[in-house]
Order: sequence, then structure tokens, then C-alpha cells
Amino acid sequence: MVKRYHASFPSLSYGFDSRYPLQTKPMPDYLTTLDRTALTALGIEGWSYGFRDRVRFGELDALNHVNNVVFLRWFETIRVAYIQDYGFTSYSEGDPMMVVRRVTADFHAPMFHGEDYVLTARTRSIKDSSFIMDYAVFAGGSLRATGEAVVISLQDDGKTRRVHRAEAVQAVLTRDDAEKLY
Repeated sequence: MVKRYHASFPSLSYGFDSRYPLQTKPMPDYLTTLDRTALTALGIEGWSYGFRDRVRFGELDALNHVNNVVFLRWFETIRVAYIQDYGFTSYSEGDPMMVVRRVTADFHAPMFHGEDYVLTARTRSIKDSSFIMDYAVFAGGSLRATGEAVVISLQDDGKTRRVHRAEAVQAVLTRDDAEKLY
């Protein structure tokens, strides 16, 4: 005897049709890059790179707020996109290896499931083969977390420092108003 689960799962019996329409309201542009103009329009000043996202259930801890380690994952996500968008590396063979020497996070206020947030990144200062990045997380009109990372550019051997590409240096100097250190 074949069981039919249409009472519990109508889409299995009927397919996705007009009786069971999909959600039609527009979805926010999560994980879409926001530039200085877009961030300023959101009330976030002094940042030139970011994106919007939403807290997911799996990011919560036993206290029902975002787990501390999740902030470090968010920082990693934006760092990888930033490094590629600014031209430091494409993470392809032969490209510079971008290695995090140190990363920190400071927590200012808790975040909860379903909360929309904006994650930002910028380079504060840059040397020939390293730079310091700042991060911030904004939600509900307030600053929720900040962080910092020291990132080093290495050769393929994973040991020898590699000078940053000129276009990447120019991008952080003009877009982020970063300080060039010698």
C-alpha cells in the first residue's frame, strides 16, 4: 500500500501551483556589497565597504543570542570578499596568500534571531606586505560589535612576505582613507 502524505505536505500531492503560492514579497538584498554612499544612507558614517544580513537560528548559543565565535566568522566572511574586491588576491594558484596574524572582537550588545544587521570593514593602515582591518556590526540603530585583524600577504611557500599589488594599495588609500605606513 502506498502512503500519501498530502494532508501534511500538500505540495507533495499537488506540486507548487496557485493553490500554494510561493512568498511574493521582495527579499532584502542580503550579502550584497554596500559602498560608502549606501552605508551613509543607512546612517553608518566612516565606512566604505559592508553588507547587510540577518541573524540565523544556527548562530545562536544557549543564552539565545549570537554566539561570540559567530562574530569572528562574520568578520572572516567580509574579509575574504573585501580582499578579493579590493584586488589583493583572487585566492587562485600563484596569487598572494592572505594570512590573518591576529583577530580580535569586542562585544557591545547582544544580537538575537531574525535581527537584520550591517557588517562593515575597512583598512585602517597599510604597509608593504601587511595591513590592519577594522570591523563593525550595526543592528537596530546601534553598534553591536567591533573587531580588528592584522592581515599579511605571503608568497606561495606560506613563509615569505609578498608586497601587496599596487591596485590594492591604491584602493585602500582612496576608498578607505587608510594610512600608508613605511
